[in-house]
Amino acid sequence: MKFCGKRALLALALALALTAGPAAALERAEFINGTQWTQWSNQDKLVYIRGIGNWADFVTEAQTQKGRSFEFCISKVLVDELKTKSLGQIVANVDAYYQENPTKLNTSVIEVVLRRSTNACPPEAGARGKN
Repeated sequence: MKFCGKRALLALALALALTAGPAAALERAEFINGTQWTQWSNQDKLVYIRGIGNWADFVTEAQTQKGRSFEFCISKVLVDELKTKSLGQIVANVDAYYQENPTKLNTSVIEVVLRRSTNACPPEAGARGKN
């Protein structure tokens, strides 16, 4: 998952551009949640998770050079804990959450990733354990 500076931003921008059509440019920026996630193709989901990983790599590398911040902590957790998982495993964890919790489609994908694919956040009360 290691990318450096501008290449990481370029890769993330390219990934987002390839998955978003002209209409998406007019949409309001917001966290992606289960409503969007459940409508995406598997390829779109993989690109999204890869983008999160690329962002986390970039922030982790940038912050080690100039001091640590809140963003460093979150990205470091993602880098360290997701490096042992495949993109497909992470997508499967997110898919499983929304299938098991159809009334919680408003939960952001990043929250689901943190709860289901890392030890950073405990699972919700009554929710199934991490995969």
